[in-house]
Amino acid sequence: METVTKEILIRILDSVEATMAEVKEHLIELDGAMGDGDLGLTMYSGFHAVAEEAHRLDEPDLGKFLMKLGMKVNSVVPSTMGTLVSTCFIKASAKAKGKQELTLADLVAMGRAAVEGVMQRGQSQIGDKTMLDALHPAVEALAAANHEGKNLIEAHQDAYQAALEGVEKTKTMQSVHGRAAYYSEKSIGRQDPGATAVMYIFQGIAKTY
Repeated sequence: METVTKEILIRILDSVEATMAEVKEHLIELDGAMGDGDLGLTMYSGFHAVAEEAHRLDEPDLGKFLMKLGMKVNSVVPSTMGTLVSTCFIKASAKAKGKQELTLADLVAMGRAAVEGVMQRGQSQIGDKTMLDALHPAVEALAAANHEGKNLIEAHQDAYQAALEGVEKTKTMQSVHGRAAYYSEKSIGRQDPGATAVMYIFQGIAKTY
């Protein structure tokens, strides 16, 4: 399996939706400790809507396909995390414009565009204890896998593992964004909910293969 087609993308989204259904309560619990407690609902509702929309859309251009999915997320879950997930879809879509299948190199370019989009939209940096601290290492793991000539299955397993390690590292960080920032040093020792949600996205992707 050397490329990702629309059919595989739909399977990936179905898998991520199923994963979010499984971990919804865990994300609610994590987010409730220092945040609004709605992250689990946001992630499940967003990916449920995206998966449904993906099955409905008759759009062969994967760039346009992903753009429409990003707009769907924004309309269904107009929250901070919803906006950032939407940004990931929309920024990634620009790198998939005109394509009907995606190589691992394409996925790396899409992932890096998503990282840049989140940094700009969220006014955040790597190390700020946010979703970036799982997203960035996962994308760079894809890049390393591509450089090493690994296949998509191996690459996505590496990305999931990197996201998992990224989540673990957030326990040593202090929150500087959102409601968790009010807790200052008390946020140290807790894993970041947003990074955890991203890790579960990569888990869902890895389970597709």
